[in-house]
Amino acid sequence: MTGLTYRNRDEERDDRRQQETLLTTLDAAPSQLRRDECGLWIIGGRRGAIHTWGDGKTWGVYVMGRSTRHWTMIKRRLAFMSVTQDGDEEGCLRLFRLPTPQEAVVIRDVMGLRKRVDYAPETLERKRASMAKAGLARGAARVPMPDADMPPEVNGRFPPEGGLSVEVEEELA
Repeated sequence: MTGLTYRNRDEERDDRRQQETLLTTLDAAPSQLRRDECGLWIIGGRRGAIHTWGDGKTWGVYVMGRSTRHWTMIKRRLAFMSVTQDGDEEGCLRLFRLPTPQEAVVIRDVMGLRKRVDYAPETLERKRASMAKAGLARGAARVPMPDADMPPEVNGRFPPEGGLSVEVEEELA
């Protein structure tokens, strides 16, 4: 995916690392880091997105307001950023440094970013055990089942219920 958006894989990797650093500082959910339509790494929220500026140190923040008045209030709340594009109900701001914990709360609120969920160790262990159990119930191939017999193998493939696989039948015909 580096064809038109990044000059090389190193630039793409550096961009992602810069975004991951900001995501950690914002204490936002890891799923908020994703690629946009152009293939660039962004931190996307319900009311905007955060892109890297391109210099490896700063970020560009796009925010949509509900109205002109709401956009004015957003600019006041994000006074620690500088406005680069000022529209009627939306605009872009530039973040020159990592935000403080108080500023991170404001950014998450304004952008509509979900907060990272931190589970207690016993809750996390219970969830992992539950997911492993669900994998067994689905018949996950990676989890060995001690008393289950494996079906006979035909030419490197396992046949479906009731006979040879389609690929094998085509080879025999």
